[in-house]
Amino acid sequence: MELIKLEIKGFKSFGDKVAINFDSGITGIVGPNGCGKSNVVDAIRWVLGEQKTRMLRSEKMENIIFNGTKNRKAQQMAEVSLTFNNTKNLLPTEYSQVTIARRYYRSGESEYLLNGITCRLKDITNLFLDTGISSNSYAIIELKMVDDILNDKDNSRRTLFEEAAGISKFKIRKKETLRKLASTDDDLDRVEDLLFEIEKNMKSLERQAKQTQRYFQIKEDYKNLSIEYARKSFSKHTEQLSDLQKQIESENDTKISLNSQITEKESLVEKSKASLVTKEKTLSSRQKTLNGHVNKIRQYESDKKIKNERLRYLNDKSDSLTSQIDQDKKSNERAAFSIKSLEKEKESAEKLLRDTEKNLETLKEDHDHHKINSGKAQEQINEVNTLYKSKQNAVYQLSKSLEIKEMQFSTLKQELEKATSDTTQQSANLAEFEERATRLANDLASKNKRLTKVKAEEETLQTRVDSLERTIGQIKDELTGQGRKLDALQNEYNLTKSLVDNLEGFPEAIKFLKKQAKWGKNFPLLSDVLTCPTAYRITIENYLEPYMNYYIVNTFDEANKAVSLLSEAAKGKANFFILESFKDFHPSAGKIYDNALPATEIVEYESKYAKLIAYMLDSVYIVPGEYDLIPDDTDSTFITKSGKVTKRKHSLSGGSVGLFEGKRIGRAKNLEKLSKEINKLSAKIEKIRQSLEEKQIDYQKLKESTQKELVETLQQDINQVNEEYISFKTKHEQFEEMLSNNANKKED
Repeated sequence: MELIKLEIKGFKSFGDKVAINFDSGITGIVGPNGCGKSNVVDAIRWVLGEQKTRMLRSEKMENIIFNGTKNRKAQQMAEVSLTFNNTKNLLPTEYSQVTIARRYYRSGESEYLLNGITCRLKDITNLFLDTGISSNSYAIIELKMVDDILNDKDNSRRTLFEEAAGISKFKIRKKETLRKLASTDDDLDRVEDLLFEIEKNMKSLERQAKQTQRYFQIKEDYKNLSIEYARKSFSKHTEQLSDLQKQIESENDTKISLNSQITEKESLVEKSKASLVTKEKTLSSRQKTLNGHVNKIRQYESDKKIKNERLRYLNDKSDSLTSQIDQDKKSNERAAFSIKSLEKEKESAEKLLRDTEKNLETLKEDHDHHKINSGKAQEQINEVNTLYKSKQNAVYQLSKSLEIKEMQFSTLKQELEKATSDTTQQSANLAEFEERATRLANDLASKNKRLTKVKAEEETLQTRVDSLERTIGQIKDELTGQGRKLDALQNEYNLTKSLVDNLEGFPEAIKFLKKQAKWGKNFPLLSDVLTCPTAYRITIENYLEPYMNYYIVNTFDEANKAVSLLSEAAKGKANFFILESFKDFHPSAGKIYDNALPATEIVEYESKYAKLIAYMLDSVYIVPGEYDLIPDDTDSTFITKSGKVTKRKHSLSGGSVGLFEGKRIGRAKNLEKLSKEINKLSAKIEKIRQSLEEKQIDYQKLKESTQKELVETLQQDINQVNEEYISFKTKHEQFEEMLSNNANKKED
């Protein structure tokens, strides 16, 4: 068993879905501080069932969900899944790959998945119990755990050895067994207490039984006396009734006379009402004219107030303007005085400026004269210096060139002697280089040709390997999907079988009769003999709810026998349909509605129950929509497809639909269908497995026939020959260049 894949989504720092594949050659996960290495370990510990937030380096479980950033929204769920390769069957399951997953929502809900199927944490713990893998095992070791093992803190070293030796699982089972024994002892104590209480209550129950017998006797006497009293009171009330009828006739005569008087009074009231209406109309017209005059008076008064306010505002504005004019006159006088003083200051400043400009011109003329004289003297000095430097430089260059010529003469003399000796030797080596270079070029061409041929063969082989890998991957995915479907069907089959065997949801009397070998096995329940498509199960079950627990028997004697068994054992009551009583029943003629279909067309059943089903669903129609689409017909019964509303001739029933409704009808039929589907799916999975094994064998053969090593060796040989050829070619060019240089030197 080996870990092959880890998928993380929404866990701590992993906002996006991240898949880590532990292929061959991977021995660890490395990275800088803060990149999420510890979060990977926390994810593995969490998916294996860790419940302590302290071990996950968090204060509360909600903090493990990705909380978002400035640019990203927070996730609403954290999910981690681990995939193990179970090719050696270390895990007690038939799958070659086992995937466990855990989800946690912000609402606080949590769920565990095993190969995509919802399970309990206990199922995952039991699966990995013998493998040494769990949230608190030493397969996952933190830094502080290393110190604890070395220091033997809390006897941790012993725990490590026990886990490695496989003893810890037996200790866990021992603890569970002891806990179950303790709870069983508590239950036994509780049973003894209950028995004591029951014995205590027996006397009071006997007393109550005697009182009940007396009650029934008194009730019978009361019934006889009440009948006698009813007879006497009936004769008395009939006499009173005749007297009252005579009195009613006399009262009716008086009523007729009073009604005639009331009509006369009502006619007078109508006349007075008509005159009153005319008077109210004249009053309202006069009231309107009065209101119009009052409104005009109020409007004139408001106009008068507005004009008075306007006059007061204009007077205030004229006063402010006169004061402003006086202030402007005073400011004009002050400005004229200041202008005169500034003009005087300007005249004195202009005189001072003219005197300064005259002095400046005289000084400029003296400066220009001195500047011309100094320039002439500097030019003469520069001419003398340049002449001296040129003479000195010429003497230095002549002495230097003389020394260089002498040195060149001696070196050329030596090189000429050396060149004559090397030319003969290098010309002989040049012929050998050319011959070796042609041999290397031919060898390189042949090896390149062979390499291209081997590479082409390797590419075709690799394409076949890749296509086969893809095919194997598709077959594995299909096998995994079919395996999950099979698990789902198997779980549904087991659940349905347990419901059928244990008669979940049925009364005690039904369970008792089913256990009677002489009677119960021969007769089915109504819920077992009929079935329908999944979409209509809730509809049919809600309508037939009162009859789902009815047994179907052939004769009245069989039903009577079951009633005797129930009464003898005091197990309650049961109901029965008698098939022989439906022989003469004929269903009513069917009707056609635009938005309703007969319920008998949806239900599936055996032919011998046809009359019974026709009786149960006679004039019953299913409406695909809700209440507003039900046809207006009182002779038929209509059920909405959702099962929320049932409309009968004189009644309407309905309400919310429960979560587990629609699960009782057709359990036995559904069990047969599930069994057939499971067999088909198992055969299909077996074929897929055989195909997968064949493909894997072909894949292994292709991998073994690879020529990668031959290609690498040929490539190395070609590289070596190529390097040798390039080095010889370079030396050849260097020799040729050296010979030409020697010839040129000789000429020089």
